[in-house]
Amino acid sequence: MINKDEVTMSIFAVDDDSLNLKYLKALLGQSGFKNIEVFVSGESMLARMQTALPDIILLDIMMPGMSGYDVCRSVKTNAKWQHIPIIMITAASLEEEMEPLRLSFELGAMDYISKPFKPIELVMRVKSALHMEKQRQELENALETVRRLEKLLPICSYCKKVRNDQNYWQEVEVYISDHTDTVFSHSICPDCYTKYVKPQLDEIKKK
Repeated sequence: MINKDEVTMSIFAVDDDSLNLKYLKALLGQSGFKNIEVFVSGESMLARMQTALPDIILLDIMMPGMSGYDVCRSVKTNAKWQHIPIIMITAASLEEEMEPLRLSFELGAMDYISKPFKPIELVMRVKSALHMEKQRQELENALETVRRLEKLLPICSYCKKVRNDQNYWQEVEVYISDHTDTVFSHSICPDCYTKYVKPQLDEIKKK
């Protein structure tokens, strides 16, 4: 079962064989994925990434021009793209050759599939990668919210209490103590001494 938030996540598939691309797109579409773009070269996909970024890339290794290794290197060395998960796909069997697997992971790919693969294998690996990417995005959004909140502290205009993360109002010193290692040492500022303390002292002297 595919999460409803993941079926619309963007998938880019790159393969110089158009039949392979049709098969991939049909297979993923039948499994519920709705946002799939295919490219017959690494160059065309990288050009597309100038205007739209995928949530995952399925990348054939052996291609004329830019190989899958070249494309993977280009993505992973770009600060704006390096977070995108890449699944490398190749006809090389792991039983015969481990070098493609080693190089793929060294370049930053997150997974590797050998052809011919079973449909369920591809779908489950894509689903797993998208699930992890969704979690990464949610964490990034949460961190961004925290960064914004650090610059915005709701404070009552009258009593000067601060609204905490649970939407309760606290004294300023309580809020700061709960969120930092700060220890308060209470004192009296000159203005408050003149306004509050001195009149009390003067009143005591009169008595």
